[in-house]
Amino acid sequence: MEGGERLVRDKRGIIVLLIVCAMLLLGGCQAANSTAPDIGPSHEQADNGREQVILTYASWGTLNEKEAKERMITQFMEKYPWITIQHIHEPGEYIKKLTTMYASNKAPDVFMLYKHTALQWAEQGKLYNLKKFLEVDAEINEDSLISNAVMYWERDKVAGIKVAEEAFALYYNADLFQEAGVALPPAKAENAWSWEQFLLAAKKLTLDRNGHNALSPDFDVNQITQFGVRFNSWMWYLMVPSNDASVISPDGSKMNLDDPAVIDAVQKLADLIYVHHVAPSPIQSKNLPQPALALQSRKIAMDLNGQWVQIDLGAANVNYGVGVLPKLKTSKTIQFGEPLVMSSTTRHPEEAWLFYKWQLDAENSIDLHRGGLWMPLLKDYYTKPELIARWADLNPGHPAGYQDAVMRQTIQNGVNSYDYYLKNNENINAVLQPALDQVWLGKKNVKEAFESVADKMKIAFRGTYP
Repeated sequence: MEGGERLVRDKRGIIVLLIVCAMLLLGGCQAANSTAPDIGPSHEQADNGREQVILTYASWGTLNEKEAKERMITQFMEKYPWITIQHIHEPGEYIKKLTTMYASNKAPDVFMLYKHTALQWAEQGKLYNLKKFLEVDAEINEDSLISNAVMYWERDKVAGIKVAEEAFALYYNADLFQEAGVALPPAKAENAWSWEQFLLAAKKLTLDRNGHNALSPDFDVNQITQFGVRFNSWMWYLMVPSNDASVISPDGSKMNLDDPAVIDAVQKLADLIYVHHVAPSPIQSKNLPQPALALQSRKIAMDLNGQWVQIDLGAANVNYGVGVLPKLKTSKTIQFGEPLVMSSTTRHPEEAWLFYKWQLDAENSIDLHRGGLWMPLLKDYYTKPELIARWADLNPGHPAGYQDAVMRQTIQNGVNSYDYYLKNNENINAVLQPALDQVWLGKKNVKEAFESVADKMKIAFRGTYP
């Protein structure tokens, strides 16, 4: 009897063991056959056998940007718990860091990149062609994005999409305008200052140590304590679109630096320094603080700058405002956002795209948009009042006039920076920059500088991207 009971128990144990093995085998088959859909599953699905994926993400930026991006990453991982994002933040030698990672076969899956570098790396096969995602994704596609957001290196080959839009405007210290009795710069394109009106305001706002402005016969150009305006000399072509011209010829066959309209637009900036004495020279600029602090400390009254300066102006507690850029012939601004890209070597393109497109929705990095650093990529954030209110209504990141001077101006009158399209950009700049340095140092006029490198520019020119 005892032996019979033992036999029954053994049989029952074998049956239980077989059932457990069958269940484990079935579960393993289901896990092996599961694939990541284009849209994320619920948390329940993520917890039922989905393979964990690790993605690396690289970016630059300040400590505040880093913290905002890490909040964005945390929110993404909460929604997609099977994906882990490892953030590589490099505020210094960013391209050197990326180059080293590529050389060691450890390229990040998703990363920010400078526009001209992105196009070159795409040609070299380093970047993933995002066209297939844009064609099938219901949320992020060329219809849902603002104009000039997508970067092509060949027809039907997308190198990247701007991670956010950026544009240029005229920022000013409102207190200095009031004290000088100067009307504030207009915010709407149809009311944009002519160059002559802008120059007159700059002269009234430029003061020497005795309080004389640049209109006074007693004005001392060697003892300026407050400049009417400053600008970035690296944005030497800032006024070119407004003069109905382009740095690259309209047919894309050559650099357009012999166009009188291009020369005139650049010369007008140089004349602010050496003819009208209302803007600091490069040497004088070295003694000025960063733009936000320069406006706050009354070293400058106006600043021709990118909208990213708003995050610093808001933090500096400056009574500042923003107007559209002055115009030469038509009111324009230059769009300047840098692209987000995906490595061609990523092992997880579907998951990488999930994280990629997560960043393109302003809601997921709303801190960077509210603060004034970034502008959204999706059209709805420029047209739907409830979404505009999420980012563009908020001070101190967005002063009075912002929606007309920057938000609407970008959408209605924005032109992409020429380096979104120029091949061999680095070598061309290596030729062009020394010539421009002669302009900013007051040693040559613009026409002379461009003519001095014309032959080298012809050799360096390699055409354009789509």
